[in-house]
This record gives sequence, C-alpha cells and structure tokens, in this order.
Amino acid sequence: MKEWIQPLRGASLRCSLILLLMTSLVPLVVTGADNTSLLSTDTGWSLPSGYAQGRLATQTGTLEIRGLGELTFSPADITTLRPDIFLPGHFSVFDVLVHLAETNGFELDYAFDEEMQTHVIRSLSGLSGWWYDAHYQGGGFDKTVVRIDQFPVKDGMSILLYLEDPSRLEAINEHFREQVARLAENEGVVIIPSVTLVSSTATVEFRDVAVSAHDSRTDVFQSGVITTLDVLLSLGDQGVLAELGLDWREEEGDIPIVDGYYVVAIQAEGFTPETTGSCVLTHQISGETIAEYLAPHTHTMSHIHLTADLDVLVSPEAIEWLWICL
Repeated sequence: MKEWIQPLRGASLRCSLILLLMTSLVPLVVTGADNTSLLSTDTGWSLPSGYAQGRLATQTGTLEIRGLGELTFSPADITTLRPDIFLPGHFSVFDVLVHLAETNGFELDYAFDEEMQTHVIRSLSGLSGWWYDAHYQGGGFDKTVVRIDQFPVKDGMSILLYLEDPSRLEAINEHFREQVARLAENEGVVIIPSVTLVSSTATVEFRDVAVSAHDSRTDVFQSGVITTLDVLLSLGDQGVLAELGLDWREEEGDIPIVDGYYVVAIQAEGFTPETTGSCVLTHQISGETIAEYLAPHTHTMSHIHLTADLDVLVSPEAIEWLWICL
C-alpha cells in the first residue's frame, strides 16, 4: 500500500509543478517582457486583468477660459459628475470647470442633456456658445470632438475654453444626438455602421460592427464602459482580426505621462500593414455631420494624445483607424 501511495504522490507533485510552470508562462506569452500584449484567437481578446495602472492626477493643474484668464485647481478637491463612467479619483475636463466655477465665483449654468448624453454649458459669465480643446503633455490643440465630461484629466494637460463658431458647435451637438439616437434604435447595443482600417497600401471596411466592453481600463473607468479600443477587441471576438498587438506605455518621447495602450500590430483579412520604423494604429471618430469640422487624420492620436483605451464610446457613425509609421 505504501509503495502505491508514494508514486501517486510523486506523480501528483510532478503534475502540480507542471501546472505551476504553465501558469507562470502564460502571462509571458500574452504580455511579453516589453509590455506588449499580443492578442489572437488562441489567447482571447481581453487584456490581462489589472495590468493597466493609470496614475491619478496629483499636481496643481490649469484651465484657461478665453476672456477670463488662467485658473488653477488641485485634483484632490475635485469629484466627478460622471460616476457612471469614472472611478473615484478620476475625473473629466468638465469636472474641473464646475469646480473652478464653485471656487472662483464666476457664473456657470449647465445641465445634462439626455439627447446628447453629456453635460452642456448653457452660459458662462453670461455668454453662451462655449466649447473646449484639451490635450496631454507633448501634444497640441486639435479641434476636440470628445464629450467634455468624458475627457479624462491627467497631470500636465492643457485645457482651453472658448466661444466656438456656432455652425461647428451645432454640428458637434448634432453628432452627439445622432449617436444617442443610433444607440436607442439598436436597443442599447453599440453598432458602428462603418469601421475602416487604412494603411499606405490597403484599405478595408467593416460594416455594422457590434461593440462590447472588454474592461481594459478598470483602473480609470467603471466596469462596462465601452471605449474605442473595444472596437478592435470586438472585431477580434467576431473572427475578423487574426492578431492585435497592444503596447502599454507609461511615457513616450516628449510625453511624460501616457498611461495608455498603443496599438502597435494588427492583422486582418486583406490588411497586414508593413512595419517600417516605429508604427502605431491611430483612430478618429467621424460621421457625415461632423466630418468637415475635424482636423486631418494624419498624426498619432490626432495631436491630443488621447489613446483609444481612454476614449469613451457612445455610438458613432464611423471610426477610421490609420496605420502610421514614423
């Protein structure tokens, strides 16, 4: 009996060691030593849980209101008005504005517009027609078309409020209304009519892409929040992509705080872009209503350095992904 038990224990121990070794190797296959996660049908299309760790804003920041001047804020004093989107400690450009109005005494009348699913500024210092631009360090202002209460704040970013051209502001608002109407028509399911991948040698388009949350940024957003990165991950779920490489960057060149994923590799049927130098897949949300008011899509993160995993998605008409090599 003793002779039978001993080999069994040995075999059990060997199995345990093998399982332990396999478990320890899996993250290396998925994540890699260079912070790149290579996703495929074999690995699945979700990033390792808890891998992304974006830093909270902690430094004194500034917001400029054209005509009023530059105001400073302490991130520790700000609470988000969108707890449905942001985790505690994280907040948006709009949260900064509301806080500054409360602490500096300038008039700010705002409301949450259900038809656009965002807060809108009715008047500021007695004037209406305000919009904003924002970018992270190392970037530049670039005709922002991101809901003001969805743009995450990081240390060192630049924020500017100004009186927008009425036709452009109305196009932005209509762009938002169309997204919400599309979401309602699809019974709460995000379906994007056109998703395009573009490189110097190929263009492929996917129609009516259903998008689901993959919770890649549970360090910043509430579970279930859908981002632009989920578009690619959902294409993977649907068997359209063969491979997707995501590189976690804490910083990049002259950008001291990135804390986001760069899309550094992609393969799909009819789309296998060449890699020459440092390459990245950038995105731009578009649609017929807003297209003429967008900056040309020719620069990494469209100048503002908002990565796809931090760009909250509602239900746009179109998204273009452009493969750029520097």
